[in-house]
Amino acid sequence: MKNLGILVLGLILGALATYFYFNSFNQTPMTPPISTPSGIITSAEAKELSDNWTDLRKTVNDQVAYNEGDNRSSWYSISDLNSFISMVTENYPNADGLRFYLGVDKSVGEGGYTTIFMVPTQPNERGDGHDDITDANGLDRGLNGYPPTAAYPQ
Repeated sequence: MKNLGILVLGLILGALATYFYFNSFNQTPMTPPISTPSGIITSAEAKELSDNWTDLRKTVNDQVAYNEGDNRSSWYSISDLNSFISMVTENYPNADGLRFYLGVDKSVGEGGYTTIFMVPTQPNERGDGHDDITDANGLDRGLNGYPPTAAYPQ
């Protein structure tokens, strides 16, 4: 009878140990909280910035652009942006950000379309700013807005 009690106790302890062991693998890992990036703007602020560009720049840009109206935006997939950031941080561990430039893509015609391209940056030697990493590749070839002249929101 004494052996039967020890056997039952052993089975119960074994079952509890198995339960807790396997249950610990099924717990969902805690994800760290997502921090809000600095510089977030509301959709109303984005609309105001777009309207300001229309009021102050559109007429001049459209006079020199290809096919009557200039491009207003560039679209990049999240996958391409993540891949670009991964490539930059792997090849340039000192990289600390991206700088966006306006350019003109003349492959569409003489007047071209405005484009936005980005290059990685690193802390400058003075420690008070960020310099372009001039030997690094940049990212361009985003898709134009549809139509190219469309303002925010599309």
